[in-house]
Amino acid sequence: MAEGIASSRYGAGCGVSALCHLYARYFPIDNETRYCTMKTLVTISDDGLRNMFWQEQVVGKLSRISEVDFMPLKEWLTSEKLADQIGDYDACITSWGSPFFTPEVLARAGKLKFIGHGAGSVASIVGEDVFAKSIAVTSANQVLALSTAECAFSLIFAGAWDHVGYSARLKQGKWSVNNHETVLGVTRRVIGIVGLGEISKHVIRMLKPFDTKILLCSSYCSHKEADALGVELCGLNELFERSDIVSLHNTWTPRTQGMIGAEQLQRLRDGALFVNTARGPIVKEEALVAELRTGRIFAALDVYDYEPVPRDHELLAMSNVLCLPHIGGYHGLLKRELCDFIVEELGRFATGEPLLGAVSLERFLRLTPR
Repeated sequence: MAEGIASSRYGAGCGVSALCHLYARYFPIDNETRYCTMKTLVTISDDGLRNMFWQEQVVGKLSRISEVDFMPLKEWLTSEKLADQIGDYDACITSWGSPFFTPEVLARAGKLKFIGHGAGSVASIVGEDVFAKSIAVTSANQVLALSTAECAFSLIFAGAWDHVGYSARLKQGKWSVNNHETVLGVTRRVIGIVGLGEISKHVIRMLKPFDTKILLCSSYCSHKEADALGVELCGLNELFERSDIVSLHNTWTPRTQGMIGAEQLQRLRDGALFVNTARGPIVKEEALVAELRTGRIFAALDVYDYEPVPRDHELLAMSNVLCLPHIGGYHGLLKRELCDFIVEELGRFATGEPLLGAVSLERFLRLTPR
């Protein structure tokens, strides 16, 4: 065992199908004992994440697939330390706070065949160079996506019903006035979705029972796929002009940074709602604040240009803005399932089955960097 690794040997503690079958031969599993000759390193040393992810049943499941070492709790694992340790391992499980697989790490990872990320974007732990290696890369993004979609769905409703405004006015002693007050609501509204991925597909499905008309702006969606989803493809400016509610779901890349600015926001109709659960820098924040100052539109935000948001930020004081502290992935059951999903992925990998969360180079190049 490599020096500095806490031993938890509970068993003692891919993108391409053909590749997976090759590794299935490399990692034979006995049908009776389910014991595999693999060695796995878990690089999650934060005690909160360790307690959340590694419940007894998850550890037990992993022990039937692989011999496993956990990094010691509260020990910060750097890329340099990872390079020293990685040579002993066939698989590595990562999450938030795990070190980056630098060229030096990859050069010394002679046995490594599997990297499973118990979080969303793998761009925080690997670069393009990993795809030149015979290493399968997968993530639990589809689990996290359902959580973020539920957050977006809740913000759409909370914003469309002005929960922030009505709650604040009630606390000030003001009751609603039935004779002339209304809210935007969601039923039969036109909802614009910017960006197509796992999250937005869930949101589209969630909105269907409310008889909404859904517009979609995506450079990756074909007309055939749009028809299957029941959405109408349109350009970005047209989407902002026609929508009562706009929900942003693009990944943050150099191409999408600042793609939403004054030109788009000024096209929103009076009383429209803008929702962002993607990433703050996709929106030009100064333009958003300027438009919100007019009181003409509403916003529901879970992400910002700089996080944590300064306590004196103008957005936090606006009565027409609902602000959350980047909690899109916080669904209790789903968050606890992130590493369980990765352990199941490792099991699929070991038996030659296709990986459900496999990350290809093409998909990687479209990911949010962090």
